[in-house]
Amino acid sequence: MHDTTTPLRFRTPPGWPTPSAEWVELFQGAEPAAGWTPADDVPPAPRGWVFWVPTRVLRRRQPRSLVVATTVGAGVAVLSLGVLVGLVVGGADTGALAVAALAVLVPLIAGVALWVVGAVRLADRRRAALAAVLAEAARRRAIELPERARAAHPGTDPHTASAAWDVAAWSVPAAHPFHEGAPSRLSARVDRVLTVLTAGVAGLVLVAGAAFAVAPPIAYTAESIAAAAEAADGYSDDGPVEVWSSDDGSTTASWLDGDDEWDATCGTTDVDDLCDPYEIDTDRSCLAVVTIGYFADMDDEDPSRVEERTVELSADVPLVLAVSYHDEEDSTIGDVSCTSGDAAAADRVSATQDIDAHPDAADLPDGCDGDSCVAIAVTPTTDCASASVEYRVDAEVGDLTDPHDVVVPTALHAGKAAEVFAGGTGKASAVHPGAVTCHVTSDDGPTADS
Repeated sequence: MHDTTTPLRFRTPPGWPTPSAEWVELFQGAEPAAGWTPADDVPPAPRGWVFWVPTRVLRRRQPRSLVVATTVGAGVAVLSLGVLVGLVVGGADTGALAVAALAVLVPLIAGVALWVVGAVRLADRRRAALAAVLAEAARRRAIELPERARAAHPGTDPHTASAAWDVAAWSVPAAHPFHEGAPSRLSARVDRVLTVLTAGVAGLVLVAGAAFAVAPPIAYTAESIAAAAEAADGYSDDGPVEVWSSDDGSTTASWLDGDDEWDATCGTTDVDDLCDPYEIDTDRSCLAVVTIGYFADMDDEDPSRVEERTVELSADVPLVLAVSYHDEEDSTIGDVSCTSGDAAAADRVSATQDIDAHPDAADLPDGCDGDSCVAIAVTPTTDCASASVEYRVDAEVGDLTDPHDVVVPTALHAGKAAEVFAGGTGKASAVHPGAVTCHVTSDDGPTADS
């Protein structure tokens, strides 16, 4: 099984054929020259078209500590500004306002400093990560592309082999040689975000220091800074990122790129940050085997370990599978296949499941904030070292719809209750226990191919 996610995703312009995965891999970040098209009958890309966008692979190369620092700094700055606005709107007298303003300015300045330093360093790391991707792709093109062309078209001269490789890469009768233009606009876009952010912070300091008594400008600045805070880490929550699709398109698997979704799934398990929530969407109901690949290094093409789990899919109800790992750096979904008959029945584990709407606070995992989780006590009749416990949640969480199913792995011992947590709601009536299965295989090395 191969993880086909590259650091950058190619956005195919309207009317263009879709390039092969091999082309996307070797031409990461290479910007086509203005007016260049893959073939004579292919129209030029629209003016200003963005050909490459970052994926989760590139995002994960950004230090989480810098994202946290930037967000905390922005939050402190915005909160301090809100206190100043409250003082002005509350009609405090001039003397009290002057004293309070001086006190609030201390955390305001500290928050702005942390915000700006974190944003600048995060932008630097983004640019460095992007530059590394572009340099590696250029190196591989120079070395590997001629070799691959010769291997695919033996007995031809280098020019003919290269032309034939281009034809195969773009699926056209006659392809144009690639002409690279100006560097990608991704760095410029990040720089613009950073410039707007810095200007917003400067405007905040200026307005907060010189116009405490003017409520409308202060309120306007607060809205501007709040908008900038949403983009402080350079990447917005883009929603699910598709990583696998069945041949007929009836079933897809997507990585969930959102903190709310992570907290309500991975965050309810006893794991650290090494957990990925994957959403599986299908138009058919069945007991399915999900193939998961784990990668020792994010740059590896083949998984170091492949695991299979059985889950119960319901038509038009998204299912989230919390995939946790400790010795690897990445994971992906490689296949989702319905199964039936005796093999499917044998995967099920008989167990009683009791709902507890008020679990002990000391037992709550990190993703359960206040009354946002419901506990489920699962008591099986047989042992299972890593069972898949499934439940349905009648609540909307981030991009997850109401209802949605969740599967979390947990060890089960016959006759002993194991506690799992349903996140995203504190209402016992919104959580419904589902199937418990124990079909788990795990093989080292690339033993499966999606």
